[in-house]
Amino acid sequence: MIKRENLKQAIDNISARDPEIGYSLNEMLGMGRIGVSTPPDKNSWGGDFFFLFNQEKVRVKKFIYLNEGAVSIEQRLLIKYGELIRKEELQINAHGFNFRQAAKKIRCAGLKLMVTHEIDYAMARLKEKLKRLLDIEAASSRDLSILSGETPQIPLKSGNEIEHYRWLISFLGKIRRDDPAFGIPQDETDPAVIYQGSLHDNTHAWFARFPFCLDSLMQVGDINLEFFHVRFLLDCLAKRLEKNLFACIVNRKVVGLVFLSHKEELFFKGLEIKYMATLRGSNDDRTESIFPPFPVIKGAGTFLIAGVWMLWKTGPQGIKDISLNSEIGSRGFYESIGFRLRSPYEYVLKDPRGHLLRAILIIADNCPDPGRNVIMEICDLIKKQVRPLRKKVKTKEEQTYRDLSISFLKTCLLSRAHPEFATTAVRILMRYEKKIPESKGLIRFGTEYGLVRVKEEPASKVQPVVVIKDERFTQHLENVFHLENARRIKAIQSMLEHPTLEGKWSEVEPRLATVEELALVHTNDHIERVAQTAGKPLCSFDPDTQTTEKSYKVARLASGAVFSLIDEIWSGNARRGFAFIRPPGHHAEPDRAMGFCLFNNVALGAMYLKENYSVNRVMIVDIDVHHGNGTQAVFYDTDEVLFISMHEFPSYPGTGNLGEVGHGKGEGFTVNIPMAKGRGDRDFAQVVHFLINPIARAYHPGMILVSCGFDLYLHDRLGRMTGTPEGYALLTAMLVQIAESVCNGRIAFVMEGGYSVKGIAECGLRVMQELCGVPTRTGERIEKMTVSGFPRFSELEKVVKIHKKYWSIPM
Repeated sequence: MIKRENLKQAIDNISARDPEIGYSLNEMLGMGRIGVSTPPDKNSWGGDFFFLFNQEKVRVKKFIYLNEGAVSIEQRLLIKYGELIRKEELQINAHGFNFRQAAKKIRCAGLKLMVTHEIDYAMARLKEKLKRLLDIEAASSRDLSILSGETPQIPLKSGNEIEHYRWLISFLGKIRRDDPAFGIPQDETDPAVIYQGSLHDNTHAWFARFPFCLDSLMQVGDINLEFFHVRFLLDCLAKRLEKNLFACIVNRKVVGLVFLSHKEELFFKGLEIKYMATLRGSNDDRTESIFPPFPVIKGAGTFLIAGVWMLWKTGPQGIKDISLNSEIGSRGFYESIGFRLRSPYEYVLKDPRGHLLRAILIIADNCPDPGRNVIMEICDLIKKQVRPLRKKVKTKEEQTYRDLSISFLKTCLLSRAHPEFATTAVRILMRYEKKIPESKGLIRFGTEYGLVRVKEEPASKVQPVVVIKDERFTQHLENVFHLENARRIKAIQSMLEHPTLEGKWSEVEPRLATVEELALVHTNDHIERVAQTAGKPLCSFDPDTQTTEKSYKVARLASGAVFSLIDEIWSGNARRGFAFIRPPGHHAEPDRAMGFCLFNNVALGAMYLKENYSVNRVMIVDIDVHHGNGTQAVFYDTDEVLFISMHEFPSYPGTGNLGEVGHGKGEGFTVNIPMAKGRGDRDFAQVVHFLINPIARAYHPGMILVSCGFDLYLHDRLGRMTGTPEGYALLTAMLVQIAESVCNGRIAFVMEGGYSVKGIAECGLRVMQELCGVPTRTGERIEKMTVSGFPRFSELEKVVKIHKKYWSIPM
């Protein structure tokens, strides 16, 4: 409760700055025209305090009063005094004026008096600080002159601070004079406007840096928000904290404010919402507002947090989360939009949900270029909103959340600037069409009112999967006992005759790669060494790698097969395919053959894309049990090819450790996932879901090449992993889904290792079924493998921590 001594203290503070106003207020206090008020009804006024001014109750925000003391009373006194003076002037000159206009003029006069008084006080304090700094610098200069015997120029050690104060005094003077150069943004092209979006009722809103001008400061004084009063805002300016202050602006009116700060602890950086306050959904906050009638404001706080989320995601890397401290009374609101309690009164934003997620989506869709990372994260959030819709509603709270999710998905389907949002929503709705009753209606809504186009093509027009196989691949290592033998190709030929694949793939004949094409990756000396083996019964490059009479020609055919596959996909005749070739290639380095490999087929394919189709970004995913050391060596120094390899470690050839991340321009573009022996399907799926997927979305390649070894199979003779045919189906489905999202579905699989004939046949069949669209219930299986609460395995956690430096990877 405000006491008489509190009023006296506030008036004395005003008198010290403006004796004339202080004298008048003291007279009014003595005459009883200013006095204390009876306690208000706490249920109606939230426990705020009041005093009387000419028998009128004047509200003082409880929070500001308890934390700032007399400041809150001073400002309300100045407003009422300014109103009183203006009212007396109008009464003297009253000649048929409009009472509503007069009321607005009176309120504006009071607000202007308070704001100019605060500006004058701020300028006086700044001038005192400036004078002290100049005196210190002058004294320092005199001392230096005495010591040196010279008269040097004043060494402005605090020159930046002095210049800042001078600029600030000038800036505040312009605000006080209501300089037209400083005002609330007129439209969204103003540099102060950072994001555009809407509130709960679709009212258009701007998320902007607080515009310091006379109009905005008067508005803040008028709506009388908690935490934010005019002196606090001017202090932010003086302390160079104005960049931490943001506003929600509706129809050029400030309806909410947020102040941010950075939290830095050992190995941790966070973004904290220090203060936030908004105009409520009623007129309780502005009993004397200069804005009536004004629309009810709902969702300004959610909109401000959405703007903060966008700042976080588009700002400097290294910020781990958004947090805030809140009273218990606000717990329901924060939890409803995705905040979770981390410690007493401290909340951290996990996954945005409810109204917040919708606000983020609308802001992002209004951004010309929010960045691939933001689009990718929002698409992941869309998927998380759809999955719970498969469950039956049991409580009223669950029904409310379901209604919000449906409303959010409708907003996704209406996305204009970034069709990825609508595409993601449609795909996952179609995946769970039978389990979500609203799915058909939502998709129909998207086609009728949005840009969604769902077209079922006749089976005869569906693009077949391109397959390259050739009997000539059996001619390598003829009549020689070797693990990498012709039985591997025969297993593929048998697998392709499976009834489920009938009519779903088309064969393309491979061609021989030219010597010039081989030179895109390999040295002339290496090509010549392999060529010299032609016609010889047996030659060895190392204990593992041999050739026979036709091996050189077959190796050229293997590389040429990859070129033929790429030609088919890039020309539009197909979007995906598999080159079943041998010898494999990912161990072959530019200047040597090794590990059963003569020429690096996938690396040559990437270079072929760059040279012949001007593809600037190619992504290679290596899912062989052994590390693709040759492919890594070719692209270790470039960012034009992104190489990702998951492999058993330690194992042959000993490379592919965590620290091998690329060099120079290529740093961060080599990603190795070394895995302990015994890893299986769930681990492989987690690698794709948690690492390959976000990196691919951020990199946005023109095409994906997959070095596909079948030696992750649990019975492979050279591997010690526990993969199954179902696991290969999962990997294929997930990689195809990534390709659909980032490169229009263009993906080419190239066979590498795999030394169990049964494993090649069974795993190869599941890969081909996925490529051909044969139903395998993979969608549910993927979710069980990645999202059902299983922690990520330790090696993957280490990889994520290392590559967080280069890519936006959800922790």
